[in-house]
Amino acid sequence: MKRKILMVAFLAMVIGLAACGKQDTSSKTKIEVFSSKSENQLIFQDLVKEFEAENPDIDVVFTSPADAGTVLRTRLVKDDIPNVIAYGGDMTYTELANVGMLKDFSQEKIVSDLSPAYVQMTKDLQNDQEKLYGIPYATNASGVIYNVDLFEKYHLEIPKTWQEFIALCEFFKKEGITPIEGTFKDAWTLQSVFNPLAGILSPEGFMRERRDGNQLFQDEWQPVFEKLATIMTYTQKDAMGTSYADGVQALAKGEAAMLINGTWAIPEVMKANESANVKIFALPASDVAEDNFATSGVDVMLMIGKETPNQAASLRFITFLTEKNQAQRYSEDQFAFSAVEGVTQEDASLADLSPLIESGKVNDFVDHLLPNGYDLGALLSEFAMNQTSKPQNLETNIKQILIKMDEAYDASYVE
Repeated sequence: MKRKILMVAFLAMVIGLAACGKQDTSSKTKIEVFSSKSENQLIFQDLVKEFEAENPDIDVVFTSPADAGTVLRTRLVKDDIPNVIAYGGDMTYTELANVGMLKDFSQEKIVSDLSPAYVQMTKDLQNDQEKLYGIPYATNASGVIYNVDLFEKYHLEIPKTWQEFIALCEFFKKEGITPIEGTFKDAWTLQSVFNPLAGILSPEGFMRERRDGNQLFQDEWQPVFEKLATIMTYTQKDAMGTSYADGVQALAKGEAAMLINGTWAIPEVMKANESANVKIFALPASDVAEDNFATSGVDVMLMIGKETPNQAASLRFITFLTEKNQAQRYSEDQFAFSAVEGVTQEDASLADLSPLIESGKVNDFVDHLLPNGYDLGALLSEFAMNQTSKPQNLETNIKQILIKMDEAYDASYVE
């Protein structure tokens, strides 16, 4: 009888402890962190674990689905907004900000830890310039990836102006070396050339004026296409048939002096040839050195759904991510720059870009300011094909494509 009583007491204690344990778990504040990038899953998961260890009262559910953009849009339609959204600083962010779906961070302390240039870049994506609906976190850049050994062999310097860049191309051409590896079979790679040209050569605020219907692409972008056409004359003959993957291989093998693309292409070059010696510099589109910027955009923007529960816990998580130690680790792991002040990118291949970015001398990717559904790559490819087949018709080719670009913009832009 005594044994039965002890057994009942023991079982009651076990059940009680289990109930207590269950209650502790259910009492935690739960937030969902939704990420659009498959490449950063591992570092994000590590950071989530560390955050939970420091904040045992918060349970973070991390999700990073395939085709994240479609999944997010579907969820938004169903009014199922994640607590924290980590997404690119593009038109999707603009749409979310402009319809009032996101929390305003403008009065939060963490904003003071961010680069003013990237804060302004974020505001430029919004209609309301007084608010801040996203925290710019990680950034990337576009530019000219170059063969360091070739530059050193011929004692060449990094060009600071358009004329210096063209002189560089002329030099390689005379030496029988392909100046620029064109990878235009993949239409998106033309955007890597177009973005810095259009971003630097357009008047300040041009894309906002275009959005408001006060200007047309035809008003300002003829010089942009003239310079794009000039760059095309320094590529290999089959640039329109060369893919991004093949172009990366060619640069890695030393078959070309330069490749115009983004910082994300450097790891691909190194995979193709681990002994490749490459760096990247900003494409100088202007003949005035002071007017040339690094073309850089927000690769990861941190947002909080305005009507989601547990706002304080969500803010604590974003604050944790923006602390210098975590931001530095993310930057190094993802081969990225950071919008958090004091976080530096020390990789040698980025040494020519880092000073511009860390000093805030940056402008955004033009394609971040174009409506969803606007196929810039296809339009640029059409121009490139026409220019390749009929280079003598440059003025006509430019006029035709600019008219199409304006028409496509008006058809795809919805207020």
